[in-house]
Amino acid sequence: MDFYLILKTLQRRLWVLIVFPIIAVICAVILVLRMDKVYKSYAHLATGFTADDAVKLNDESSNSYETNTRFTNVIESMNSLPVLSLVSYKLMLHDLESDTPYRGLTQKQKEKLDFPLTPAFLEKAKEILKARANEIKPLNTADQIDYQLFDLLKAYEYDYEALSEKFTIKRLTTSDFISVDFSSESPFLSADAVNMLCSEFIRYNKVLKGDRSSESLEFLEGVVREKKRILDEKEALLNDYKVNNNVFNYGAESESKISQITEYELNKEREEKNVNALRLEKATLENRLQNTTQLNQQEVVQINQRIIDLRRKISEITNSGTDAERATLGKLRDELQLEISRLDFLNESKDKDESGELKKQYDDVKLKLQIAETNLTAADQSLRRLKYDVSGFATKEAKISELQRDVQVASEEYLDAQDKYSSAKNKALVVGSSIRQILEAQPSREPEPSKGILIVALAGIGSFVFCVTILLLIEFADMTIRIPVRLERLTGLSTIGSLNLIKIKGFDLRKTFASKAGDKESNTFVHFLRKLRYEVQKSDGKVFLVSSTQPQVGKSFMIICLSYTLSLVNKKVLIIDTNFKRNSLTKLLLPVTDSRRLLKRGVDDKTLLLNGKDAEEEETQEDNHNIIYKTEFKGVDIIGNIGGTDSPSEILAGRDFKEMIENLSLQYDYIFLEGPSINEYSDSKELIDYVDKVIAVFDANTNLNHLDKESINYLKSIKEKLLGSVLNKVQLKDLSV
Repeated sequence: MDFYLILKTLQRRLWVLIVFPIIAVICAVILVLRMDKVYKSYAHLATGFTADDAVKLNDESSNSYETNTRFTNVIESMNSLPVLSLVSYKLMLHDLESDTPYRGLTQKQKEKLDFPLTPAFLEKAKEILKARANEIKPLNTADQIDYQLFDLLKAYEYDYEALSEKFTIKRLTTSDFISVDFSSESPFLSADAVNMLCSEFIRYNKVLKGDRSSESLEFLEGVVREKKRILDEKEALLNDYKVNNNVFNYGAESESKISQITEYELNKEREEKNVNALRLEKATLENRLQNTTQLNQQEVVQINQRIIDLRRKISEITNSGTDAERATLGKLRDELQLEISRLDFLNESKDKDESGELKKQYDDVKLKLQIAETNLTAADQSLRRLKYDVSGFATKEAKISELQRDVQVASEEYLDAQDKYSSAKNKALVVGSSIRQILEAQPSREPEPSKGILIVALAGIGSFVFCVTILLLIEFADMTIRIPVRLERLTGLSTIGSLNLIKIKGFDLRKTFASKAGDKESNTFVHFLRKLRYEVQKSDGKVFLVSSTQPQVGKSFMIICLSYTLSLVNKKVLIIDTNFKRNSLTKLLLPVTDSRRLLKRGVDDKTLLLNGKDAEEEETQEDNHNIIYKTEFKGVDIIGNIGGTDSPSEILAGRDFKEMIENLSLQYDYIFLEGPSINEYSDSKELIDYVDKVIAVFDANTNLNHLDKESINYLKSIKEKLLGSVLNKVQLKDLSV
């Protein structure tokens, strides 16, 4: 929506922009006239936060952040419930005890209270309020009498909520002062309330600081005692450890142990070499003994086997041998004797000196190896013991260092606690608030300006801006098409015209065109029809399909009106009602017809071709075969349909409907076909092949949905055949936008 559209929209609702601000201004004037007079009093407090005249115990300086924090803390403390409660007690006591109270209760307000204001109750209330003020304690609403006092304060508007709204406490720029303001209907009440707040806060602050100092001293004293106890424990642990572990001079003992470790490591190295040499010699002797024994045993086994074989052979020859074999017995006996001699020799050689010598050497080496291994084990154990002693020295030394460090930390913490305790004790000696009142509040002589003009102006301007905002929101929230410009923007289809909304009931097309001084609605409708007629005439098409994305957008009425305007310029127009789902054209132009002469399933080819290229041949036929009717408008004919659920392709199946259209276009200047909504049916898509141009009709009072977008994309796909879109039922008020 551009700036021009916004202005037009506001112009249509100009009465709203005038009436509502006027009502708001009148209400503001009445409110200003009924406002009570307000008197304001103020006082100043000096904090001493930025001054350098206070008693200080050190040379520490505060930065701007700390200073701002202190001011914030003071202001919040003055606005707190305990301080404002003290002010409410004082004000309530003043009204109960003074002959000139600031406020009083009407009889109606007294009746609203749940308890009677008897003299006894008022005396009791004074005692409790004085006690609470001296003790600096708020009321306890859980207690019945305190709850009644709370209701009494609320009735007098002296409660915490009422006072906090009237007090204004702030720092004066970057100065050392705090300003306290109070507004009320009485100048004396305002002055006393400000002075009471200042004095009660100073008293409250001093008491609070004194309590905090006492609490701090008690706490720090306990901390000092605890730190001293921890220090004593750490020192006792250190001394006990030194006594239990015989700690004297770790340096000298460590050097002696290290030199012994070096000596033992050299001895261990020598013994390891000796052990390795003896082990090698032992292994060599074992191999030699094993080889000698194995050879002797193998030879003995062989000789024994040879003796057994010779004895068996001699026995066999002796018992059953031949003569030739017996001749060899002597030789065999000699060989047996020789083998027995060799066996005796081998048995005697086992006891020779060589085997004994090897055995003796082996035993000596084995003994030396055992001695060397024993020495190596002893040296290794001594070395481990020395290393353990040295590592124990390091562990003890680390433990001593840790204990000494604990003692040092405990000592530092004890000294730090002592310093804080001494500092807090010194501050307690000079405790006192640096805040003081330097300017007392005085009753104001003149009431505060009511700012009536400003209130009235804000009421008028605010209501005007509010109305403008609401109207624009309503316009932006309206998603209907409404105007042709929005139709083009939403659909991307070019608009060839628009028609304003007109009352169809009682509408006479002839009178509307004949009357030159008709109403604005009719004149505008005629004007738009003529513009649409011009767009149709300048196009290069004769056969037009009028369709829409949604149903009931006024296609039938538009076709009738457009056909009539074309007949006014001597154009012969034929309307073919191809909307079989809603045959509105047939019902409007042919109220009483012969159903046999309407388009329907099963119509014969002769009927379709009647008044076409074979019209002269059919002149002699009866008139009931002709499906073309003349309407009440001269030059406008119609072919109706019987209606139904069949699609055009089913009704015209096997018939040359295209040839019929071509023949009819020779007799008529323009032919208009109506198709049902594309969102619901495919009829319009089937009829597009028979026409030259397509006109899409949209209702100005509808919204476009996703089905419309799909149908619009289809219309864009037919490209040259799409003549454009027409926006129907446009409101007259929107035509000026």
